[in-house]
Amino acid sequence: MRIRKLSVALAAAALGVAALGAMPALGADHRDSPLTKEAPKSDLNDLYVFKSASSGAGYVAAFTVNPLTTPGDTAKLSLDPATNYELKVDTNGDAVADVSYKFQFTGSGAEQDVIVRRATGADAVTNDRSGAVFATGKTSVGSAVVTIVGSGGQKIYVGPRDDPFFFDLAGFQNGLKFTGVDTFKGTNVTAIVLEVTAVPSQTLGFWATTSKQDALGNWVQLDRMGRPAINTVFIPAAKKDAFNNNTPDRDKSIFTADVKAALNSLASPATDALAGILLPDILTVDLSKPTNYLNGRSLKDDVIDISLQTITGNATIGDGVNANDVPFLNDFPYFAAPHGGGAGGTAPLPPNTGNGLLMDRSDLNWTLPIALVAAAGLLGAAGFVGRRKSEEQA
Repeated sequence: MRIRKLSVALAAAALGVAALGAMPALGADHRDSPLTKEAPKSDLNDLYVFKSASSGAGYVAAFTVNPLTTPGDTAKLSLDPATNYELKVDTNGDAVADVSYKFQFTGSGAEQDVIVRRATGADAVTNDRSGAVFATGKTSVGSAVVTIVGSGGQKIYVGPRDDPFFFDLAGFQNGLKFTGVDTFKGTNVTAIVLEVTAVPSQTLGFWATTSKQDALGNWVQLDRMGRPAINTVFIPAAKKDAFNNNTPDRDKSIFTADVKAALNSLASPATDALAGILLPDILTVDLSKPTNYLNGRSLKDDVIDISLQTITGNATIGDGVNANDVPFLNDFPYFAAPHGGGAGGTAPLPPNTGNGLLMDRSDLNWTLPIALVAAAGLLGAAGFVGRRKSEEQA
């Protein structure tokens, strides 16, 4: 099959992956642009989509903000009342949102009020707070789990959790000489988790966005994320904010040249094919199949090892960090409890973390070999094909 042949072709170029060259990045999507670095409450870090454990027909979609938070400062975490947090869902493969779940938070303390709206059609495309309210409740505090139940039976969790992203960043910095030390060990994030048990289609596309109003009252998109590391790796520094402000249906027309330039700079053997697959930036999933990376993304998926093995064809290569530093939960909200209980504590942290609400991680200028992300995007997009449009619950 053509996907397999292309990944094999890439493997030849990636066997000496340390020599491929690289582009600067920061985590899956942690602090990916100038604007997000200044607004951690609106900075999308990771997006996960996987099958629901309580329903064979449903899914769990979760995204995180507030990156690289120390245990001692986790109790200070909150969401921004001025930010609209959204989960966009494409039900027909045209890279346009058909359904959007919009999260609004009020209050300035750790416990905040939550309003969740569900928008369809034109309202799903917008970044405003349109849509029908289907759930209200409170955010969770510390390690407690407060489950908000929507009018359609949806489960919602919002609160501090362990950051599920695991990776030996120092090994990447040192020419892929991996040490097996998880750079993200001991750090927390704020997680927004949605579990939906009824879907109109088994094949769906997801991305998350955050937006704020400008001086004229218009809702302006600040950040977005689908698959890991698309913006951080492929988009030039001067255009990262513009990429975050864009919508997936326009990705190919606006950013294909930039993606091709990045691939050409690394002597990619398949620039045109890869550029056509890496965009649009949407995390796709076929729920009729096992949902793990590259089909969707579960919390436990070792995206670094999967990417390395896909490129090289070597089933034994990896960074030595094979799992999260703490076990995930088997049921809702699936994320592990925050380090330090979310109310201060002494959980171990990576070296050079600094102090403050968000760790000073200027040392994390890690470089991700371009071919790894290229193959991940290639195979992840392969299963997302055209299908009948629906605006039923997604």
